Amino acid sequence: MRDLAGGPRLTGVEGSDATHYTVNLIVLPGERLRLHLDHRTDVLDARTARSLGEALERLLTAVADAPATPVGEVDLLSEEQHRLIREWNGTAVPVPGTTLVELFAQQVARTPGAPATVFRDERLSYAELDARAERLARELRARGAGPERIVAVALHRSTEMVVSLLAVLKSGAAYLPVDPSLPADRIAYLLSDAEPVLLLADDGVAAALPAVADLPRLDPGAAVHGGSGGAAGQAPLPSHPAYVIYTSGSTGRPKAVVVEHAAIVNRLLWMQDRYRLGADDRVLQKTPFGFDVSVWEFFWPLLTGAALVVAEPGGHKDPSYLTRVIQEESITTVHFVPSMLAAFVEDPQAGRCRSLRRVVCSGEALPEELKNRFLDVLDVPLHNLYGPTEAAVDVTHWDCRREETGPVPIGRPIWNTSLYVLDPRGRPVPVGVAGELFLAGAGLARGYLRRPALTAERFPLDPFGPPGSRMYRTGDLARHRADGSVEYLGRTDDQVKIHGFRIELGEIETALGRLPGVGRAAVVVREDVPGERRLVGYLVPEAGTDGSALPPDPEPMRAELARSLPEYMVPVLVFVDGLPVTANGKLDRRALPAPAATAAATGYEPPAGETEELVAMVWASVLDAPRIGRHDDFFALGGHSLSATRVAARLRQALGLDLPLHTLFEQRTVAALAVAVETVLLAELEAEAAPFDAHTGIGAGIGAETATATATATATDGATDGVPSLVLQGETS
Repeated sequence: MRDLAGGPRLTGVEGSDATHYTVNLIVLPGERLRLHLDHRTDVLDARTARSLGEALERLLTAVADAPATPVGEVDLLSEEQHRLIREWNGTAVPVPGTTLVELFAQQVARTPGAPATVFRDERLSYAELDARAERLARELRARGAGPERIVAVALHRSTEMVVSLLAVLKSGAAYLPVDPSLPADRIAYLLSDAEPVLLLADDGVAAALPAVADLPRLDPGAAVHGGSGGAAGQAPLPSHPAYVIYTSGSTGRPKAVVVEHAAIVNRLLWMQDRYRLGADDRVLQKTPFGFDVSVWEFFWPLLTGAALVVAEPGGHKDPSYLTRVIQEESITTVHFVPSMLAAFVEDPQAGRCRSLRRVVCSGEALPEELKNRFLDVLDVPLHNLYGPTEAAVDVTHWDCRREETGPVPIGRPIWNTSLYVLDPRGRPVPVGVAGELFLAGAGLARGYLRRPALTAERFPLDPFGPPGSRMYRTGDLARHRADGSVEYLGRTDDQVKIHGFRIELGEIETALGRLPGVGRAAVVVREDVPGERRLVGYLVPEAGTDGSALPPDPEPMRAELARSLPEYMVPVLVFVDGLPVTANGKLDRRALPAPAATAAATGYEPPAGETEELVAMVWASVLDAPRIGRHDDFFALGGHSLSATRVAARLRQALGLDLPLHTLFEQRTVAALAVAVETVLLAELEAEAAPFDAHTGIGAGIGAETATATATATATDGATDGVPSLVLQGETS
């Protein structure tokens, strides 16, 4: 209203609080100190918010009652929250003291004639698999294999791989998986560091492996089919190692994790109790055996009477192959890392995989959007699991539901496992508060092979467990939710997960620092395109040089890195004058340039012809690159195995052709891939062309116009994401 003079007049004031912070604390001084604690109801539920308020009250009470007490020593948890954590960790279940070997033998006795393994056209019953593994185990014992010893296995995925892993376990030794596709330098390091007593490798694989002095080799196929058999040896005990798996190391060298039979038996018996495989189940083994998810893929079905279907070598990278084998082999159980699950659900055939009864997801954080997209495509239970290599595969579980919103939790602990979310002083934090996740219980690994100092650092004593028990410090940030489940929040260090691979950035930086002409190096994970995380290495020339020591083309440097690092750890390289830092001297990751901005391609040549233009536009769409030349290298532009699957899928949709995924790894430039695409198209057209009918003058069974119209419609209808279709027209005569 206005006063008599006509000016504005203030008649009252009303206000309300709002905050965009998760929690907001306002302190109002005065005769009495007043505190106003507020929170966002869309982020924190009432129970979690109440626990934070109670923690603040306990802190202020301690300040008033004992002001000399260090803040870090104040217990912020109420007795009720201590009770809840004990209740959530109440996972004790009696597990028999046994081994994988004994459990497999029991299953062979129950179902000797049932199908055990399937690989291509080769099928073994339980009795046949057991007999072959036992013959090889005797040969291994005769050559020194036994408890507390290691046998390296370097084989491509096959029936022989399954036989070999079982034989090593039967011999009493632990198996060390060695992927033949790893760089020679890395394989040489694994074999020298682990000191195996024997290497299992066929002649084809052995020819490509580096020579390791004093390491005898045995061809498992020849030994099984032609060996005379050695003596029986000591069976493994639950406390003996079952497998040894290497994982990335922050010091520049990978480290070996030793897992005992007791730990993996606890994990597999829990999994069977939870998900119940039956005799009519068929589990797809597709995870490379150098990663611990493969352990349950191999042995869970073989301990429960189900069939183990072994995927083709390299098949785990190709969603089109996976949808086909799931349908053809009536697969009921399969595992995906989230990034591969995303590629799988994009495949047009994914919705036809109706034989699936359960899908297990682990290896990296599962986005809510991907969970929902999968459940929209397939009405199949989706289970989100979590666990580091330093435990027997997985330690938590969560059943995904479409109606639940928000981040997908990693869930609750499995049998005989405890989870603790601790502050930097090792004290439990209140529900809803972030802390570092520690694991304890039966699933922990023994430790790192011959690395006692590192084992002591990462496996400290458990102050909450029985005397002498240990915990594992995961380095993962997490928090308890009010329902007792745990939510993963990120990392406390430079370890990252990309496409399910665990990577220490320090290992890559060490390798970069060894390159000639490199003064300083930093590696970061960038996500310039949503959902497309990639490694980028930034290189600074050596001091005192003008940068001429660094080649203008980074490809020779990437090739040198590939001699010691696996393909998934070789970053895109960017040359910079210096590494930007923040005010406190830390690397300023936000100030580092995006690779696309620095990739001013020299000698750019535009795509030539319709096929090259189509390939270039698909690349540009997948890589979010502004300009693609006909001689550009897909992987040098930041492509990786999963983005290659997207390229293959989009080309299949646009052209209606069956393009093998390995073609993209072999034909790395636009020009080369375009030639391969045209070759496949011509071959398919020739195969589909009907014999010429002299009476009608057209191909028998279908007219030329119909054939042309079909090809045109298929190509046009398949266009996606703004990628034009290539319309093929032709005549049969």
